[in-house]
Amino acid sequence: MTQECTDVQNRRTQQHTGRRPYLDYLRAGAALSVICGHVVALAASMLPQEELSYRILELFRFVFTVSNVVFLMISGALLLPVRGESAVTFYRKRFFRVVFPMVIYYILYVCAKEGLVWLCPDHWLPMAKRILSGPPEEAPHFWLIYVILGLYVLTPFLRWILAHIPDSVFAGVMAVIFFICGLDTYLPLFGVPSPFSAIVGSFAGVFLMGHYLADRCSRRGEQVFFLGGAVSFAISFALIFTTNDYYDYLFLNAPTMMLCAAAVFLGVKRLCEGCRRTPRPVALFGRYSYSVLLIHWGVMHVAVKQILRVDVLSGGIWGGCFLMIALTAVLSLAGAMVLDQLLILPLQRGISWVTGRCFRR
Repeated sequence: MTQECTDVQNRRTQQHTGRRPYLDYLRAGAALSVICGHVVALAASMLPQEELSYRILELFRFVFTVSNVVFLMISGALLLPVRGESAVTFYRKRFFRVVFPMVIYYILYVCAKEGLVWLCPDHWLPMAKRILSGPPEEAPHFWLIYVILGLYVLTPFLRWILAHIPDSVFAGVMAVIFFICGLDTYLPLFGVPSPFSAIVGSFAGVFLMGHYLADRCSRRGEQVFFLGGAVSFAISFALIFTTNDYYDYLFLNAPTMMLCAAAVFLGVKRLCEGCRRTPRPVALFGRYSYSVLLIHWGVMHVAVKQILRVDVLSGGIWGGCFLMIALTAVLSLAGAMVLDQLLILPLQRGISWVTGRCFRR
């Protein structure tokens, strides 16, 4: 058993010496899909449920919502493989790459709505309390960022566990995760409160699933996920067009959503086999996908709707959706690049320089 675990660990370490282009495609696609999902949800809210267009928009919204699960899977695929990295080093790197940009954008959202008074020293403590309390009203999409941060806290511990279990055991763990998510989804429909809500709501299972799909899933297992994704999409299609309570079955941790996300993840992975380089536009959007995720809500509601006067009804519901998605995506990428280069990176370098000098002393 010890030798088997050692072999697993060595194999996992060797697999991550090179870049994986399919993750660039997934990052770029997931960031764009988040924008599409929010625009489509806005359009659906303006139509009565009896109209066919509403159902079609809801189907698209389900498809685009899969990107939230894919984002969490990408994090698991990138972070959970074994690396010779201490916990201190891991947390320091993630503070500058993830926590710090989130805090800056959080402050920008609050100041944009409530004024620059929040930059005054006497408001720093209340601002810190607001940040620690969760997503702001001005940016409700930050819920995903807080989930990712919570999973980052567990990452060093999960790395150690995953480095010491063989693939067959990991496959069993994934089966249990799907079983628990199924119980959490369907027990409440029969009037039975789910005892697993806290576990499922942490998205730890989705996080682990990203690593499993990226590195530990066999070809036969991939075929099972493809089949499950196809069946789940067919079920979701039927529910959306035949019922009004489909939200009870199609939320983020439901097995149908997880299977669809797994099929998308593996589909992109398969299509990119043998791909050595990522096209520049995809690489650029993938590189700034995290910042695009942070900024797009403000761009959509302020820059596009209020300043440019473009909404989902501009040119008809379908033309309006397409125009709003295109403008939000382009302006979000531009805004992310400008803010990263002119604000985030200089502040990161300054803080890193100051903390480095302090530690050397």
